Amino acid sequence: MMNNRSIRFKRGWVSALNMILHTIVHQCGWTEGVVVAAAGSITSVAVGERVLFPVSPEGNQSVIIELSFNNIVMVSWSSRRKVPDVHDLYEHRIDIVESGSVHVNNMQLSDSGLYQMLIQHMSGDHKPSKSLSFHLQVLEPVSKPNITAECLNGSISLSCFSSQGSAVNYSWETLPPCGNDSCVHLGASVEIQPSSESTAYMCTAQNPVSRATSDPIDLGVCCIQQPSGEIKYTC
Repeated sequence: MMNNRSIRFKRGWVSALNMILHTIVHQCGWTEGVVVAAAGSITSVAVGERVLFPVSPEGNQSVIIELSFNNIVMVSWSSRRKVPDVHDLYEHRIDIVESGSVHVNNMQLSDSGLYQMLIQHMSGDHKPSKSLSFHLQVLEPVSKPNITAECLNGSISLSCFSSQGSAVNYSWETLPPCGNDSCVHLGASVEIQPSSESTAYMCTAQNPVSRATSDPIDLGVCCIQQPSGEIKYTC
């Protein structure tokens, strides 16, 4: 059983840790609603979102930071001068926080690609320059998908389509759920053999930045018994 002294120590430790984390977040510019780019890997971003290219503060050392994209220096910033030099193409889209971290606002599909950040030390122990690479994949969020049912002779063909979104993947599930992976189908279309049980299907459209699910469609909409012809339904 913990005594009062132990409880006070634990609470004090937790408070100190929270204060340290808050300081790091504030200095690096990490704020809610911002996508933090990860050096050396691919970061997925939705159209319109804000991206942070983080720079960790290193004491009182003076640094010059440059962020480039497509061989264009988007912004150059000196910790001594404080005023960023922003390229005309990125005017009103770039903000710099105290540590030198760079915010780029209102990301667009054309902003996908490789970004290079150069960090040069001006004083202190004369550390060598550091170069970081960030690969951004800007994607349009998916819209709610629609299902088209094509009633064929003896089978039903279901197609799923989302009118918006890039790099979209589709999957299908039954209602009610069957409880195992065999009831999940991948791909934009699926062909179903009708059964005596009433079954509804819904499709999900997703990409790395969004996910949306259709309204369910009941396979009873199809007139399978008709001897010939095709019937299409969209929901």
